Amino acid sequence: MKLITFVSKNDLNAPKIGAFYKESVIDFSSADLPNNMIDFINLGQQGLDIANDFIYQEKGMCDKNEINLKSPILYPNKILAVGLNYKKHVEEAKELKDHHSNEVQLQDQYPNIFNKQNSSVNDPYSDVHRPNASKWLDYEGEMGFVIGKECRHVPYDSAKECIYGYTVVNDFTIRDWQFRGPPHTMTMGKSWDTHCPFGPCIVTTDEINDPHNLNLKTFVNDEERQNTNTNLMIYDCFTLVEYLSTAFTLMPGDLVPTGTPEGSALSTQNWLKPGDRVKVEIENIGFIENNIIQEPKSTTKY
Repeated sequence: MKLITFVSKNDLNAPKIGAFYKESVIDFSSADLPNNMIDFINLGQQGLDIANDFIYQEKGMCDKNEINLKSPILYPNKILAVGLNYKKHVEEAKELKDHHSNEVQLQDQYPNIFNKQNSSVNDPYSDVHRPNASKWLDYEGEMGFVIGKECRHVPYDSAKECIYGYTVVNDFTIRDWQFRGPPHTMTMGKSWDTHCPFGPCIVTTDEINDPHNLNLKTFVNDEERQNTNTNLMIYDCFTLVEYLSTAFTLMPGDLVPTGTPEGSALSTQNWLKPGDRVKVEIENIGFIENNIIQEPKSTTKY
């Protein structure tokens, strides 16, 4: 199932959940289901069974052109992102150490985990801000997975059962703020408003035969910048669940972006600018695409 959160163009203030079906959207509003994605995920297989029956009857169908997609989960409780999870990305970062903190020791002995604040969440096709405080805006195309059940101390062999589905993420980054330190201030570099677009849907695990064999590409203004396969991740999704759940409880709807490959603007310093368009696509999941704009004055609030 390809699960979505959306709003009708006639009522932009009432998010709904549903699913892609054929060339249309199924609106779950009239089904006996919650109206937000985390509550739906909490239902587990029961929710999916009800949704599948509803879809089979082709109830609640609406035209894709009548809706705007939102991020599949509006406010994940946690966004636990992974840095340096592709070997070639580690190598390119080590080669460029003189561009940031020479004292920082890059390592891949353990997963590099950092938080993105949930206020950074953005919709799959919405504008991304280049902040007024920096011009060092970078892209990072990534596969993300969504936790499906409350879990702790999960062994590797059981981790698959704790993942609900997969999605496309762009882990936008403000590099000069990230490189303040040592140590690197990953959260401050990674958590700016609008800098975690994801979607367009959550593809449930039954539709992804092997999450560790998916092609991933990133384009800037239609120019290919990143091209990899998830089989090149240093730490696969199940290892990440095992590692993260050793320290703390994972909850339904938690989002885990799994890291980006080589090819970001880190190597060229060709930072994104207003007018650029960034697209990330992953085989069997879909794509997200965001236009870069200058941060508007309306973001100031006090």
